[in-house]
Amino acid sequence: MKKITLLFAALLLYTTAQSQEADKASPTYVVLKNATIIDAVSDTGKTGSLLIKDDRIETVSYDGATTSPEGAIVYDLKGKYIIPGLIDAHVHITHGTLKEAQNQLNTALKAGVTGVRDMGGDGRMLTLLKKNMKIGEDIGSDVFFSTIIAGPEFFASDPRPQEVAKGAKAGEVSWQKAITDTTDLRQAVAEAKGLGATAIKVYLNVDKDLFKKVATEAKRQNLKVWAHGVVPPTKPLDITNGGADVMSHAGSLLQYQMAKGEIKGRHDFESREKAAEWKAKLDAIKWDKNTPEVIQLFDAMKNNNSILDATLFVYYYFKEDIKNMSDEALGQVDAFRAVTIAYEQGVKIGAGSDHMISEDGTINLHKELKLLTTAGLSNIDAIRAATIVNAEGLGQEKNIGTIEEGKIANLVILNTDPLENISNTQDIKYVFKRGVVVQ
Repeated sequence: MKKITLLFAALLLYTTAQSQEADKASPTYVVLKNATIIDAVSDTGKTGSLLIKDDRIETVSYDGATTSPEGAIVYDLKGKYIIPGLIDAHVHITHGTLKEAQNQLNTALKAGVTGVRDMGGDGRMLTLLKKNMKIGEDIGSDVFFSTIIAGPEFFASDPRPQEVAKGAKAGEVSWQKAITDTTDLRQAVAEAKGLGATAIKVYLNVDKDLFKKVATEAKRQNLKVWAHGVVPPTKPLDITNGGADVMSHAGSLLQYQMAKGEIKGRHDFESREKAAEWKAKLDAIKWDKNTPEVIQLFDAMKNNNSILDATLFVYYYFKEDIKNMSDEALGQVDAFRAVTIAYEQGVKIGAGSDHMISEDGTINLHKELKLLTTAGLSNIDAIRAATIVNAEGLGQEKNIGTIEEGKIANLVILNTDPLENISNTQDIKYVFKRGVVVQ
C-alpha cells in the first residue's frame, strides 16, 4: 500500500510538472494589425501591427511583415488608432468602501485608464487593490500609491486623515506619518515601503530642511517623492530643489513662490476671515512669463526633472464661473497660464484629474487632456502627459507609458484620431490590460 501511495505521489508530481512545462510552452499570442500606432515616442502616428505575447509587446512592425503565430487571436484594426494605456496621476479612491473603489477602478479601466496614482488614502485598502488589480482578481486600473508625510499640526487640525485611518490614529500609521526633526525618517520611509507604497507624498507643515531630509531618505530606499507644489512653510523652489519627482497643482503655485515672508497653510489661521484675507493678498500678486521668480522656478523644475501634475480639471470643475468660458478666456486663468509658461520653458507636464470619476460615471482624465491643450500643450504632448510622463512619475517608464517592444501591453484602441482631436481619446473601441481585452 505504501508503494502504491508513493507511486501515485510520483505520478502526480510528474503530471503537475508536465502541465507546468506545457503552460510555459504555450504562450498566448494576440495580433493587432493595420492600425495607426501612436506610440508616444514619435510625434506622429504610423500604420503598423503589434504582436503581443502573454502580457507584453513582443514585436512592433511597420513593414506589413508581421506573421500570426498558430492559435493567435487576431484583430484587424484598419482605420483604428492605438495609444498607450492612460494613467491618471492624481486620484483619491479610498474615502468610500472597498466595493466602491473596485467599481470606480473598473469603470476607469473601461474608459481607457489602465493605471492610477492614488495620492494618500487608506493604505490597507490600497495595498489590497494594488495586489488584486495586478493579478486580475479584480478587473480595474492598476494602482500605485503614496503614503502621506506631514507635520503633526496637519493631522491634529485636518479631519480628512482620520477618514482613512479608521481603527487607528491619523499620523501614527504607516500610510500617514507625522514627522518632526526628531523622527526616525529611515523607519518612517521603511514602513511606507513595506506597505507597498510607490512613493511618499509630503503634504503640509514640513520646512525645507526637513523636506530635503525625508526626500533624500525616500530616494535612498528607492521610493519616489511626490508633493504638493507648495508645502507651507516650504515654497515651490525649495520643493523642487529638495528632490520632488512630481509637484501637484498649478493654481496659486507662482503666487506662493512670490509671496513675501513665511507662507501659510490652510490651518495656520485663527479664523476663516484671516484665511480669506491672506488668500486675497495672494491672489493680488501679479506675474507673467518674464517675472524673474517664474523663470527661476520653472528652470529649476526642468533641471531637476520635476514633473508638474497640473490638475487643471479641479480648477475648472469646482468653479462655476469658468465652466462657460471660451478656450481663449480659460487660457488666461492663473492655473492655465502657469501650465502654459511651464510647458514653454520645458517642464514636463503630467495629467491628473484629482477627481477621477464624477457622479454620473464620467472619467475625468479625458477632460484634463482637453484642458491641457487649452493651456497650450500639443495633442501628442497631452497624450504623453497621461502616458510616458506619468509613467516616469511612477518610476515605471521601463514597463509602461509607450508602445515599444518589451513593454506591458496596456493599450487603448480608438475609433478616431486623437492627434486630430484630443477628445477622441474617449472614442474607444477596445481596451487591453496586460495583453487581455477588457470586456
